[in-house]
Amino acid sequence: MNLSDIQRVTVYLGSSGRCREVFKDEAKRMGEMIGESGRTLVYGGMDSGLMGIVANHALSSGGKVIGVIPKNLKDSERIHPNLNETILVPDLWERKLKMFRRADAVVVLPGGFGTLDELTEVLHWAALGLHRKPIVLVNKENYWDRLIDFLKPLPDFRADYLLVTDSVEKVFAALENWTPPQDGTDDDTVSFPHFEGVILNGAKEALIFEETTVKQTYILSTALGLKQLDKHERPLGILNEQGRFTALLDWIAHAQAEHFISDRCTLLFSVDETMSGLKKKLNEHTHIHIDLQNEKWGPSMTPSHIELTRKNGQPPKK
Repeated sequence: MNLSDIQRVTVYLGSSGRCREVFKDEAKRMGEMIGESGRTLVYGGMDSGLMGIVANHALSSGGKVIGVIPKNLKDSERIHPNLNETILVPDLWERKLKMFRRADAVVVLPGGFGTLDELTEVLHWAALGLHRKPIVLVNKENYWDRLIDFLKPLPDFRADYLLVTDSVEKVFAALENWTPPQDGTDDDTVSFPHFEGVILNGAKEALIFEETTVKQTYILSTALGLKQLDKHERPLGILNEQGRFTALLDWIAHAQAEHFISDRCTLLFSVDETMSGLKKKLNEHTHIHIDLQNEKWGPSMTPSHIELTRKNGQPPKK
């Protein structure tokens, strides 16, 4: 692949401000690499966590930054005020769609349920042959190991779309050595399937996941992402018969330990090895409200952008 063809890099990454410094350093360096190379960063538009860091450092390194954020979240999510372009969309689905359509390549840094949703979404679309865009998973300090273990044996997983590196420093080299699959399409007007409507239109009926596929993992992660935003109250259950979901559950536990998933977010779903046991847990389900401002996002990262631009002798972007 010719790196000159990659001008817009969509980065999926966590909004949590409570993760370790090593992950913040990776987001910082990713932003710097995009800015220093004259490329454009496309991301979710927030000023918190790794999202704020990658935007700040892309801006302060001379790059252009486009943020995409839902209109109905603009009061609850913190929009970064200094981007070159902010696109307000109706909902989370349109946010993901616009971020992907604008991408020449996708880079995935550590994150939680939202990042898992975005990753499995584009992997599902790859399995359907709906695009030919590379996906680079940055596996810093083996953060994604157990998720990779879970994905590899799935019948609809396309390994030829997923590039794995252990640091952002290797992202552009991985992209340059990538060969696009022949059976995908470059038609960016193609219709991409999604499942937000199915999830949100299900009233309070339980959703049970018992099939291990990329598609089902995508639906599960979408349901979890929407639930942590209080978009639905449907009980979510994982039937871990014969340990088929164990690697995924191990990754969730690891993401929680690294503070990309807040402690109470793991209460948003139930797990059991038998259907009878799972249904009993789902019947006892109670609503969990997640205070994302205090439990996840942490302080705004915008001041660091102002400080960085002044340090580099550049005026803050309006």
